Amino acid sequence: MRRSIYEAAGGMDAMERVARQWHVEALADPLVSHAFSHGYAEDHVDRLACYLAEALGGPEAYSRRYGAPAHVDRLHAGNGSHEEMDAAAIAAFARAVRAAAVPEPAARALTDYWAWATRGPMAAHPDSAASVPASQGVHRYGWGGPLSSPVPDQDSDPGTDIDPDTDTGSAEG
Repeated sequence: MRRSIYEAAGGMDAMERVARQWHVEALADPLVSHAFSHGYAEDHVDRLACYLAEALGGPEAYSRRYGAPAHVDRLHAGNGSHEEMDAAAIAAFARAVRAAAVPEPAARALTDYWAWATRGPMAAHPDSAASVPASQGVHRYGWGGPLSSPVPDQDSDPGTDIDPDTDTGSAEG
């Protein structure tokens, strides 16, 4: 049986390295940092590491430790469309994965997951956080792509051609 993305990446240690580095990259980016301009949870890095673990085939760390995953979707909802910031966030995440020394092919899968989740599930409720169902679970992803939480009319490429140094993930690229 093939290992999960979580296992191939290096388990919780890798998720924690990626989450810490993502936080550094996000706060340093002029577009992405706007999302954090109103503050963020003190345990944001741990929350992200737990969410990534659960999404990528690891333990149900987020659900057990923090409760309803719908909260994550609600945090990202009701902010309208922000494609330029999403593209910058995807590129910043790709840099974080590389800096965290995640081995291939898990590094590519992590980056693809982030691109899919950013452009799909996390962008699915641009008008209101109230539209996120209370039963919304963690958006799971495997080697073949999304495993759950399909988003209607979401047809964007998960980001397989993203260069973290030059590509912002936009179609014009």
